[in-house]
Amino acid sequence: MCSPETALEPVEESLIPKEKIPIYYQTYPPDLATIEALKLEGRQPADGQGVAALFKLRIGDREHLCDLCRRSEAVLLQIRENT
Repeated sequence: MCSPETALEPVEESLIPKEKIPIYYQTYPPDLATIEALKLEGRQPADGQGVAALFKLRIGDREHLCDLCRRSEAVLLQIRENT
């Protein structure tokens, strides 16, 4: 993940409709997290929790796009038992 820097302003301000989801480049605010980051914290997105923003990271000639969730809406990670 990229180093913590001051977050850039989102490209779009509104979260709804779908085509107006904000996109952050290279960095994003600390109140948002990727699903992988939430898992490391022992949390996961809540059922029905929508994408808060998209994060676009460019390293050299490679580009990675992932969705961001609000940390405040995340719930404790549910561990599934194999039966």
